[in-house]
Amino acid sequence: MKIDAVIRLLLMMVALCQAPSMAAAEAPHAAVEHELLAWLSSIARLDDKSSDAAGGNPLTPVARFYRMVDYRPVWVNANGLRSQGQILWTAIMASSSDGLRPDDYLFPALSHPWNDSVSFSEAIRLSFLKRYIQMDVALTSVILNFATDLWQGRIASETLTHMGFTSQQTQNRDLPAELAAAVKEDRLTAFIEALRPRQKAYRRLRSTLKQYKQIRRSGGWPAITPGPSLRLGDQGPRVSALRSRLALSDDLTVDLPVDGDRFDHGLETSVMRFQYRHGLVSDGVVGRKTLAALTVPVEERILQLQLNMERWRWYPDSFGKRYLLVNVPDYKLNVVEGDWTVRRMRAIVGKSRRQTPALSGRMTYLEFNPYWNIPRKIARRDILPKVVNDPEYLTRQGIRVFDSWDHQAPELDPTGIMWDNLSAGYFPYRLRQDPSDVNALGRIKFMFPNAQSVYIHDTPGKALFSRQARHFSSGCVRVEAPLDLAQYLLDDQGWNRARLETAMMSGRRQTVVLNNPIPVHLVYFTAWVDTDGTVNFREDIYDRDRKLLIALNNRDTDLIVCGTDATRNNLTAVCPPLPTDPGALADASTRIAASTEPPVEVAGNPVAGL
Repeated sequence: MKIDAVIRLLLMMVALCQAPSMAAAEAPHAAVEHELLAWLSSIARLDDKSSDAAGGNPLTPVARFYRMVDYRPVWVNANGLRSQGQILWTAIMASSSDGLRPDDYLFPALSHPWNDSVSFSEAIRLSFLKRYIQMDVALTSVILNFATDLWQGRIASETLTHMGFTSQQTQNRDLPAELAAAVKEDRLTAFIEALRPRQKAYRRLRSTLKQYKQIRRSGGWPAITPGPSLRLGDQGPRVSALRSRLALSDDLTVDLPVDGDRFDHGLETSVMRFQYRHGLVSDGVVGRKTLAALTVPVEERILQLQLNMERWRWYPDSFGKRYLLVNVPDYKLNVVEGDWTVRRMRAIVGKSRRQTPALSGRMTYLEFNPYWNIPRKIARRDILPKVVNDPEYLTRQGIRVFDSWDHQAPELDPTGIMWDNLSAGYFPYRLRQDPSDVNALGRIKFMFPNAQSVYIHDTPGKALFSRQARHFSSGCVRVEAPLDLAQYLLDDQGWNRARLETAMMSGRRQTVVLNNPIPVHLVYFTAWVDTDGTVNFREDIYDRDRKLLIALNNRDTDLIVCGTDATRNNLTAVCPPLPTDPGALADASTRIAASTEPPVEVAGNPVAGL
């Protein structure tokens, strides 16, 4: 049987669940505890040793759940969906509010799954009871998949090789046990709510997603026709369209009319607000880049919000009471205390071919007048060609050459080395730049040890901070105001401004250990909402949004439908067979009567698109 036929069959079973009179007529005694117990207990006996080639039996969590609820169905009965099943159905239907896709958890929808004109075969009617047991198991698989996705993300961040990032989720959760307890204690809604990230940033994105979906339902942004730049003093229909567009995204100053066709000072201020929110030059002129940002379809902004909500699931519920946050696409370093950014400074991040990774660490010390031990890759690919073309380059830059990377390696005279004989594939020397005004690390570096050897540092190239897009480094983060950052970090250790400046200008290498190490988070968010409700979007400078979207679209969902001959991932080999003799169902033990809960009416299409 093909998977489409199986899916249609299961949906018809849902239809049967919605027709209690038919079910009652065809289900002798409406109780099958004996058969149910035998089958669910055979599932529950499965363990991790019965793993498949993918590295784990996908039925194991389902089996554990049923063992903890005494091998009984919890979502459906002969009369239809139980109350817990209705809560589950409602949560799945509303999952798009968390940036998820309901069709990842439900079978592809028919236009209406319980059409009265559907003709059910005798075989389907006779096997109704075993089919609703199958449906219960399928729904358990659904909610466990949904719970995992909502809690820690649909994609494991470490599988995205471009990220160089491992999920920071540190909480261990036993979702089958939590779900079983929630079912027994009738608090399924609270269980689902507790799965969402608790970061306020996530909650603000979730609220914004709702707002942008409403804009989409209303037809999206007003169109602004192409044309020359719009600026103060202009007038006409394009200005009117601009004003309407800014009003819809809450950029228009509240006391300004929405329908004016003159580009006045109030509209200029509104344009500057929009530009700030999108990381553009805030000059109040609607030029090519600003117009392009204004005309990005609302659908793309919705997708951007959803992708960044997915990223928040990779992080713990708190970054700490006090921490440093570098959002790479925003080109800024933020010093955060509680919910407030107490300092903000411009930053330079890695270029596209040497990206700043997403990682978290703990800053433990800083160094005045640091040496720069030039990384092998930079020495081979960047420095070597310059030395070949200019023999004086090393001397001018204060770069010394050592025989190897051994700490005891002797220093060599660069004029005695045949640089033309070296290449990117053969470069045995270690290069070290001494402290100076031209040292690439500037006068201070801030260390938070990590596997990628990335750190924060000063730079002699101050002019680059005036650029709007600032991805110029080889992966480390350069900051515009290193002295301000050092003063903040060392303020409780007796370091005032004068002492810091003296240490910097001495030229002497000096390490200072922090009495209070501070967490550092390098993150990649192209959409976020400030504490005042301001929605921000940034360019996807490393193409990570697109790669994450591809990964999400290509992922498989382990939706288990036991007792059939196909599933989404062909996992039925691990499912024990159901009883096939309808007579066995009729003669089964009836120690537990079917639930007397009335059937729950479920209206509408069970799968809503994003």
